[in-house]
Amino acid sequence: MSTKKPSESHQAKKPESPSKVAAILVILCFLGIMPMLVWVTLPESSPYTSVTTSNVMVEVAADAAGLQICSSNGLTLNVTGATSSVLYQLSPNCGSLNPATTVQILVVGFSSTDAQNAAISSAMATYQAKKGTDLQAFTSGYNVILVQGSSTNPAVQTVANSLIKQGAKQIPL
Repeated sequence: MSTKKPSESHQAKKPESPSKVAAILVILCFLGIMPMLVWVTLPESSPYTSVTTSNVMVEVAADAAGLQICSSNGLTLNVTGATSSVLYQLSPNCGSLNPATTVQILVVGFSSTDAQNAAISSAMATYQAKKGTDLQAFTSGYNVILVQGSSTNPAVQTVANSLIKQGAKQIPL
């Protein structure tokens, strides 16, 4: 009997080695699991919202004080870390804004707690109370909320109390 080698075209293909198959499976699993790993390891988004032209806390506080939001205007502030700011005018009657009954609320959003704290420290170092003006300051998340009105206007304190009930922290001035 002669032993002939079968031609190359008739040779059975060798199965790939188990290590190559395992490597391919690992790569495929890694590619499939990688997005999940990235998603799981990303930091949680901030639970705090930045200030916009509509602020629920201001709306609730205005309602509690029996005031209407007469205007809400975005402002540009030159404060390090400030991302946005809105000035609200609240009054019992938007048709006739009376300084004695009008309450102004300035809400400033910050990019971080550090930026917020630096701005508060800077403002407190230069703050001087205006005679006849009631000014109260609060923080809520990354926002600083300043409430200002006539010292004889009881709505200022009602707004302040409402903000505290909603979770804002008062900054002693």
